[in-house]
Amino acid sequence: MTNKCRRWMLALLMCVSVALATTGCDQLKKETETEAPTETEAPTEAPTETEPPTESETEPPTESETEPPTEAETEPQTFTLDTTVDEENATRVEFDTIRVMYALDDLNVRSEPGTSDTSEIFSSYANGDQINVVGETTNWYMVSVDGYAEYGFVYKGYVGTSEDSASSDTGVDDTGAADTTVSETTADSDTAASTTDTSSVDLEYGVETYAESFTITATAGANMRAEPSQDGEIIGTIASETQVTAIGYTDRWYKISYNGTVGYVNKNLFSAE
Repeated sequence: MTNKCRRWMLALLMCVSVALATTGCDQLKKETETEAPTETEAPTEAPTETEPPTESETEPPTESETEPPTEAETEPQTFTLDTTVDEENATRVEFDTIRVMYALDDLNVRSEPGTSDTSEIFSSYANGDQINVVGETTNWYMVSVDGYAEYGFVYKGYVGTSEDSASSDTGVDDTGAADTTVSETTADSDTAASTTDTSSVDLEYGVETYAESFTITATAGANMRAEPSQDGEIIGTIASETQVTAIGYTDRWYKISYNGTVGYVNKNLFSAE
C-alpha cells in the first residue's frame, strides 16, 4: 500500500514538476520577449526645399518716345496788334476786282485776320511771291490762295504793290529795313517839316496833327512813304532803334519828320517814348 502510494505521489510530483517547468518556461519566454524598438519613422514630408530667391524680372526702362518739337511758324518779324479778330472782321471790305500785290518777306497766310490761337496758318508766301488780294480789313489783306476754297489773311505790313519793292537793292520793306537811312539834307529837320507841303495828302487821308510833336522809336526796320498808305511811294528807309519825330497820325500811320524829310510810317513798327 505504501509503495503504491509512493508511486502515486511520485507520479503526481512529476506531473506537478512538468507543469511548473512548462509554466515557468512560458513565463520566461514572455518576459524576455520585448517589442523590438520601433524605428523612428522618417518624417513623411520631405523637408521643404526653399527655392532660391528669384530675381524679379524687370523690364529695361523704356525711353519715352517724344515727338520732336515742332517749330511754330511765325511771321518774319513779331508784331502786336491792338485789334481783335472780331474787330478786324467788322471792318472787312471785298474788292470789286483782284489786286495783284507782292510779299515783301516770307509771309504766313492765316485763316482769320489776327494772330490768336483761332487764326491758324494754312499756307505761306516766299519773299517776292505774287499775292492775289481780294479784300482787306484794317490791318490785314484778304487773299485768294491756289488750292484752297476759303480766303486767307496776310498782314499788310509785309505786302507791297510792286515786285521791285520786294527785291530792291536795299532789300528793305515795312518789316525789316537795311542799315540805310533817309538821305541827309542841309535843311534843318524842323524847317523841312514846316516847309514841306503835305496838306493835300493830309486832307485826302484825314491826317490829324499833334498839338505837340514827340519822339518815337523804330522797333523794326521800316519804310517811310510819301502817303499814309501801303501803296505810297517809298521815299526813305529807317533802321531799327532809330528815333524820329511824330508830328501827325491816322489810325494806322504816323506822320513823321526825319533828317529833313516828312513822310509816313506804319504805327505797328514804332513805339512812343
